[in-house]
Amino acid sequence: MGNRDAGRARRNLDFILLALLGVLLFLAAFQRQRWDSDIFWALKSGEWIFKNLAVPITDPFSHTAYGSPWIDFTWGFQVIARFFYAGLGGWYGLFFLQLTVTALTVFFLYLNLRLLCGGGKSWMVVPLLYLAFTASHGRFFIRPHLFEYLFVSVYLYILNLWEKNPSSRSIFILLPLQVLWVNVHSSFILGIFIAGAYVLSRFVEDVRKNGFRSDISAGLKIIAMVAFLLPAVSLVNPYGFRLVEFPFVHFTGENADALRYIDEWTMPGFKDLLFYFNPFALDVFAFKLLLSAALVSFVLNRRGLKPGGVLLFSAALYMAIMHNRWVQLFPWFVAPVIAAQAAAYPEGRTTGGGGKALRVAAILSAAFFAAALLYGFSAKGRENLGVGLKKGVYPEGTVSFINREGVRGNIYNEYIFGGYLVYNDIRVFIDGRTPTVYSPYLFWTARVAEASGRWPRLVEDYGIDMALVKTRHDFCGKLREDKNWAPVMFDDVSVLYLKRGGRQDGIIEKWGLESLDPCDNESRYKLPEDTDGLKKMRDEAKRVAGYFSSGDMAGRVARPLRMLGLVDTGLGGEYLPMAVEELGRAVEINDDPYTRYDLGVALGKLKRYDEAVESFKKAASAGFGKGYLGMGVEYYDMKDYKGAADMLEKYVEMAGDMSEREALSALGFSCFELKRFDCAGRNLKRAAFVTDDPKELGRIYYHIGNADLETGAYTEAAFHYARAIEVEPQYAGVLKALAEDLKKGGKTEAAQSVSRAISCQVEKRGEKEKEGEKGQKMSPQ
Repeated sequence: MGNRDAGRARRNLDFILLALLGVLLFLAAFQRQRWDSDIFWALKSGEWIFKNLAVPITDPFSHTAYGSPWIDFTWGFQVIARFFYAGLGGWYGLFFLQLTVTALTVFFLYLNLRLLCGGGKSWMVVPLLYLAFTASHGRFFIRPHLFEYLFVSVYLYILNLWEKNPSSRSIFILLPLQVLWVNVHSSFILGIFIAGAYVLSRFVEDVRKNGFRSDISAGLKIIAMVAFLLPAVSLVNPYGFRLVEFPFVHFTGENADALRYIDEWTMPGFKDLLFYFNPFALDVFAFKLLLSAALVSFVLNRRGLKPGGVLLFSAALYMAIMHNRWVQLFPWFVAPVIAAQAAAYPEGRTTGGGGKALRVAAILSAAFFAAALLYGFSAKGRENLGVGLKKGVYPEGTVSFINREGVRGNIYNEYIFGGYLVYNDIRVFIDGRTPTVYSPYLFWTARVAEASGRWPRLVEDYGIDMALVKTRHDFCGKLREDKNWAPVMFDDVSVLYLKRGGRQDGIIEKWGLESLDPCDNESRYKLPEDTDGLKKMRDEAKRVAGYFSSGDMAGRVARPLRMLGLVDTGLGGEYLPMAVEELGRAVEINDDPYTRYDLGVALGKLKRYDEAVESFKKAASAGFGKGYLGMGVEYYDMKDYKGAADMLEKYVEMAGDMSEREALSALGFSCFELKRFDCAGRNLKRAAFVTDDPKELGRIYYHIGNADLETGAYTEAAFHYARAIEVEPQYAGVLKALAEDLKKGGKTEAAQSVSRAISCQVEKRGEKEKEGEKGQKMSPQ
């Protein structure tokens, strides 16, 4: 193939990969909201600004900080988001906004890379684009930080354009852009830093060319003037200097302590980020490749090292190491730095065999990321595709209940629920504006009150009379045990408690949950053993499920249906068909592996084996190991002992010491039927240790003895046969018949071991009877 044909083939491949990148940008935006709840208070803030034609200067959304000073440092984003939300169809408008911002970010990076990688280096453009997208797409969700990526990308492009023509006045466009940035996101400080890095780079370049001279080049004068003016124009905002100083105040004093408890502000795992190698953790793998490429470019081009590039790289790496949220910012700084360093590397050194291999590896890496990302979005992440809220993530049901039933009062809420409450016009205890609105002390008291028993003090200090907590939080169980509080409603993620002895008593009387426990681990729910208890739970579960069966919550809440199905499964008999229907509806709403498992159990009890196996299979494929247990038990009931053994061995390997008794016994009996007697004995012994029912325990010991007999372990066989008779005397007759059969078959030693077991138990029984008679004679008359 000639050079012309090779060039055409590469351009065609680049076009295909760029088109696929466009598809990936669409898929990254076409995601149901499921991250945090900050977008909700942002939309409400934007609505407030439109309504009042002013920015808020005090908090209007909480009952704990109402009227306290508030610098809404992302007010510009709130206005933009509300405009798109209100004008373009709600969440569809936000989808379009995210797609626009992320596409522009990638577009300006593309322009920048094309600018820097001219001539024979153009092959680097597409691979670097893919690395940047892959390393950062995990934070492509609608929040103001998306504009941070966009502004970094635009600033670097404009400054690199200026470097090509230092006398150009186009660099002054950074001044109005800085005004826009400071009003959209507090990361505007990065714009000043980037300009400062280019001032340093221009100064060093001038010194290299001309030495230290008294006159300053025109290019350096221009860039220095812009860098000097950027902090000044940052004052053009509704809050003035208070907004400009915010990024510095935000990380100091008590605020720094509060940020340690907010995930995005915590430090990433240093070893995982820099040293752990896993090509299927795509974002971290891409981060490492960018980091490695940058370091290699510095080493190879050390004589022509650009100090501005080194400074940008070092700052971006430091931020990524310090806070989780800045890991995804790293690529937008570093990809242009790599391109700039590579562009300065002598052309002749990249045209040999090694250079060709590098180009092929780079294109292959882009193709790999394209395929892996497409698979991730379309196959593994298919349930997340769409527009609007993902079901089972936010407290939709309990918040709907609060508004529909007119529940009023001061609420205590989990931090993560705050934004959604603000969005629904409920004054909150706390939300994601911590610590910009709420004091670090308030955040501390909330954490300590849940863990240390200081809850009554918190209730008293803030006049709390309702609480919205996570279903799987330990605090949920503590509140249920507190007689001063009553659970009245729950959904997939939250439980609403009301305080007794006040204005909420009427709602408690109508909706209070006395028997049904709304707090539990999602993979296991404990049911009472008595029928009356189950029926009381059924009445309450049915009431809650019925509440969400109509109106705006129809088809949105799954957990009440799941719990109703679990109770009906526990009741059995005529309730089992209803259990299958209820669990099936729960799966339609929220197809999680735990509900799939529960559905399999109900189907198995109805002997609908094939459907049960299919349900268990889906539970297992979604990562719930008990799905293998379910499949194994169903196969065992179907007398498919090979299938049972395969599934149960997978389960036992995964569960280890936590393996359930049912799995161990079914696996042992399956192995016995397959004549795998070592496997049978090993698992049945473990099953015997965790079994209490005498009838089942006798059966297990009897089969352990049989397995021992088959392997020639006659002494062990005698011991286990004796244990079988001890817990279940009816096995004495069975074993007598077995001994006779063995004797007739010429298996004398085996027959003797069975006989010894019988004799041993006869002797023990005789001794017990003598002891009993002796005790009666000695007892007073």
